[in-house]
Amino acid sequence: MARKVALVLAVAAIALSAFSVGSAGAHPIGGSLAEATHATTASPAATPPLSHAPSLSARESLVQQILTITKNHDLPIEAASLPAFLAQPHVSNGVITPGSTSPAPMGLGAYGVINTTGTPVPYSYTTSSWEGSITLNSVNTLLVTNDGALTTNGSANTFGVQLNAVMNGVTLQDSSAYSFWTQNVLYFNFPSPGDVTFLDNIWNFSSPAFYLAPGTLYSYNGNAVYPAYYYDFGPSFSISMPITVNLYLNSSVTDLNGYGYPTVEFGYNIVNAGTGASEASGVYDTVLFNSTMAAGSTPVAPYLIDGSQFTPTGYIPWDAEIMIGGPGGGTTTSVYGISGSESLLYLSGDSYAIPPTTWNVGSETGETSEGIAETYTSLGTVDLSAGPSFTMPLWGSTPGGNAGVATFSGPISPSNAFVFFNQGSSFDANSAGWAPTQTASHVSYTLPPGTYTVTAMLSDYTPIQTTVTGGLGGTVHLHLNLHHNFAEGVYTPLDAWNNAQLAAISTGGWGTKWWPYQIVNNPAPGGLNPVFAQSNDYLYPVFPGVLFAGTTAYADLNNPSLLNVTYPTAYDNFLAAFGLPFTNNLAFELFDASDVSIWGAQGITGWFFFEDYGPTGGLILANVIVFGGSHDLIGDNTFDSQGSSLLLGTALGGPTGNVVWGNTFVNSTALSPGMYPGNGAFQGPPIAIFAFEAGDLIYNNYVATSITAYAPDENIFFGFPQLNLESWNLPMVEPRHFGTEFNGYWLSGTIVPSRWQGGNYWADYVAGTTSLPYDEYGYIQSGGDYFPLPIVAHTVVFELSGQGFATVWSVTLNGVTQTSYVPFLVFYETPGTYTYAATLVHGHGTITPASGTIEVVHSKLLIVLHHT
Repeated sequence: MARKVALVLAVAAIALSAFSVGSAGAHPIGGSLAEATHATTASPAATPPLSHAPSLSARESLVQQILTITKNHDLPIEAASLPAFLAQPHVSNGVITPGSTSPAPMGLGAYGVINTTGTPVPYSYTTSSWEGSITLNSVNTLLVTNDGALTTNGSANTFGVQLNAVMNGVTLQDSSAYSFWTQNVLYFNFPSPGDVTFLDNIWNFSSPAFYLAPGTLYSYNGNAVYPAYYYDFGPSFSISMPITVNLYLNSSVTDLNGYGYPTVEFGYNIVNAGTGASEASGVYDTVLFNSTMAAGSTPVAPYLIDGSQFTPTGYIPWDAEIMIGGPGGGTTTSVYGISGSESLLYLSGDSYAIPPTTWNVGSETGETSEGIAETYTSLGTVDLSAGPSFTMPLWGSTPGGNAGVATFSGPISPSNAFVFFNQGSSFDANSAGWAPTQTASHVSYTLPPGTYTVTAMLSDYTPIQTTVTGGLGGTVHLHLNLHHNFAEGVYTPLDAWNNAQLAAISTGGWGTKWWPYQIVNNPAPGGLNPVFAQSNDYLYPVFPGVLFAGTTAYADLNNPSLLNVTYPTAYDNFLAAFGLPFTNNLAFELFDASDVSIWGAQGITGWFFFEDYGPTGGLILANVIVFGGSHDLIGDNTFDSQGSSLLLGTALGGPTGNVVWGNTFVNSTALSPGMYPGNGAFQGPPIAIFAFEAGDLIYNNYVATSITAYAPDENIFFGFPQLNLESWNLPMVEPRHFGTEFNGYWLSGTIVPSRWQGGNYWADYVAGTTSLPYDEYGYIQSGGDYFPLPIVAHTVVFELSGQGFATVWSVTLNGVTQTSYVPFLVFYETPGTYTYAATLVHGHGTITPASGTIEVVHSKLLIVLHHT
């Protein structure tokens, strides 16, 4: 699987000169061992570590350039497992402290700081090999904006596991002054459910420039994306759980043709966790760095752990980590259920040893996760379960090491309530850890012993907050039964994973077509709780505003609340640095949900940071998402587009039959140079409708965004060819007063003055000049709008003279067939020349003339046919 970067619209200029500061000199490009040649150009020394980190804006500019290069090379988002360019760990009194809060790269990290007395002390060590292991008995993840692969339980399970560490003293040409970050990555559900695929990355950590000079690598199996990074997609395997995967990073020197080349190997071992049998193992990539030192004199570049200083990047630590995060590109993923464990080992002498100190989080990688609780009872291995993600020191890194387990459990009602934990005795939106519930009526979380504040909340229900202390091996009984209170209003997102949960967030209804659930829409006085603005360092959001997943009952979101959030204060410096607003609107997401109507929303909007690849980059990202759903209605809404307004799509074809009617799409007046619309293009123009499926009816909409529609013939998630043939107009022109019922709504009239219904109003359509069908000048790849509004049309009447008893006849005109028991058939056509064909469906005799050509130029045209 590869989510293909399909289109880059208005891509910013690539200032490659920004990469050259402090970078290695140019080398000849490495190829195969047989073809490789040696560099003779001298290399400048690597830049020494900075006394302070580069500014956020400088790092942001760097990220923008790297992602631009990725897109220009038409690479999938998974090809680049980004460094933590925007995270902010810090050094205080010569001691590193991780800077991550949830969402974070959850797992195990070795930092080189010991603290068993209350005073942290840095130390360092080196090794030639790291082993990271993950065992999964079960896992259930979903983040619609990253995933899109449907399974029967509505879970996508698309995420990555990474083993990452930094090589120090790598020799390029004749200088051993370089540092490189190596990543051994395992993607789950990639390319399809039940599969895993390996990937590696190499990044130059020798300076803040991250410049990968051409020729840096002498020999390799993958692809060097100069001047940004190296990647290689390894093998894919079908797997079943329980499974254990061991990942390896090995540093050595290869002597070849009289020279010694620093070498890194990326290895793996897949083990059936039930039987202990190895199912696959090997080294899928071996990379040699371009050295000119003589064989026998090139030093091994060890992996360095140092808790006293940053790498030469100026802000990323010398750590080693195994972590769980989103599927590349700085993404995050939400974990709703997990049972498993992780371990991290380094080679010490002739055997692997447990790092003497660890945290439960990494600080090198940009991908993150939420919903994972970590505990341990013996050194070396952490247990993974569904629960709040807190970043905390483990063995050797704090007195007591946060060892042991306490259980927090009890009933919860409604089951779609949101639960958060804070460490300590108060609630703080900046540090609250989301604890997944999904459909459970009883929750149970295992956490390190300690005091926690537990908060349960749901719109139109009075929140519950309690402070509890769990002792070692003890159980704390929670009672999270919320009471309905209409005065609370909509202060949380609205999630439903089944029909009963729809009822829990409704003011009435039975879930039937003529008595649908009426979803609550009374805004809370203070808006959404700011905890729901949680995003990772690349501003990938954790929570949508509405998430209906797998529901089948009829549900109406009439005049819905627009679900605005104010970002927690922890985001203030970041947002201010880039001129981004301190508020945003969360998305509406219908994921494999049917018979839902979003009607009458005024001002649907929301901005996306530029790292959010958006739909043209293979992510399911928009203000309203209908993914895998059928018979859903998006009607009578106004969209103020800040990049990506409406997306229709499926993972593998899937059901459709949705209707988009009566909506207005315009550019938002809030767009500014500091905002980056999330449509897959840097500073890209707003796009109204993305269509990555077939079978929907999209008509009578007013579309006036910079780009009106984008519908390529490819699958958004997997990237393979897929015919996305939508109906952008009614089958035939109809009078304005005609109408039809859909989901209990009567759809009639036109959105602009016109006597006729047909297609949509497109702001850039010029009647008589723009060719038909209207296809936004190629952005709608198949089909298009044959009847753009406003329409000039005429009545065409076919009369069958001499019709016999019980005669049924039909006429096909301009691709539309009508059948009648009476002597008249009425069509409405725009001016033009058309062919028709008449057929006797039932009865005896023939119809003459059976076919012909007509010219529609008058207000009414009568064609008389004869039944003989």
